[in-house]
Amino acid sequence: MIEIGSRNNALPSQHPFHDIYLFHIDPAKPDSPFCFEQSMSGGHMEHGGARWLALDELDAWPGEWREHLRKADCAWVAELIDAHPKADQTTLVSIILQRHSVSAKPVGRLKAIGSWLKRNIHVGGRYGV
Repeated sequence: MIEIGSRNNALPSQHPFHDIYLFHIDPAKPDSPFCFEQSMSGGHMEHGGARWLALDELDAWPGEWREHLRKADCAWVAELIDAHPKADQTTLVSIILQRHSVSAKPVGRLKAIGSWLKRNIHVGGRYGV
């Protein structure tokens, strides 16, 4: 399974530890390669869960897949899917993985730390970002 995006969206008053949205692609599951996962508090077995979907199941899923991708810090996946309405699932998986591999190129230490903080730390309230 390849992690495409993840981000901690925790509001300290509701989930003091974490509320992480994740999006993966699992090439080992060609019939339903898109994995939408949410891990809250103690992990996805306590609160949250994971769901594997096929391309033709996205719009019927009540989990709001576009919003989930936005919260997982990979809204670009929804943009790619919307930009290729006639593409089949295998082609879209290939395009997403190709784009992901380009963005996974090495970056400087400060940028890597900043990206980690953005994914894992949520600052809310009056001065939050």
